[in-house]
Amino acid sequence: MRVEESVEINRLRQEVFDYVANPENLPAWSGLAIEMKDAPGPLIKEGDTFTVVGKFLGRRFETPYERSSYEPNRRYTDRATGGPVPDQDWTYTFEELPEGTRLTRAVEGEPGGFFKLAEPLIERALKRQVRADLETLKDLLEARL
Repeated sequence: MRVEESVEINRLRQEVFDYVANPENLPAWSGLAIEMKDAPGPLIKEGDTFTVVGKFLGRRFETPYERSSYEPNRRYTDRATGGPVPDQDWTYTFEELPEGTRLTRAVEGEPGGFFKLAEPLIERALKRQVRADLETLKDLLEARL
């Protein structure tokens, strides 16, 4: 399963990257994240770990993640190392534009257990959620002075 969505944000790439790459900010803009646990702070780098407490399709879950790749101001990937959909990768790519930044958020993974049975439903719901998250992020960052 793969879901990918992009949004153009009228902010400098550095500002967008710094905000999005800090997992402590995730609950402010992602409907999938309720809270963060064990986040190492705003300057997370490759190999650092954290846990996302989330809710999807009415189910609450905790998922441990590892920052599996990191290229400052360009892209990074967070890899789930457990939870209901293990082996999922969330990749964020930041492209500089004349009027701001294009952020692309892609998730790849294979659902397991209950989620495997409902894969088509999961994929549609996840696509809607990723799109909504990016629109929330755009509104949040563009409202900042």
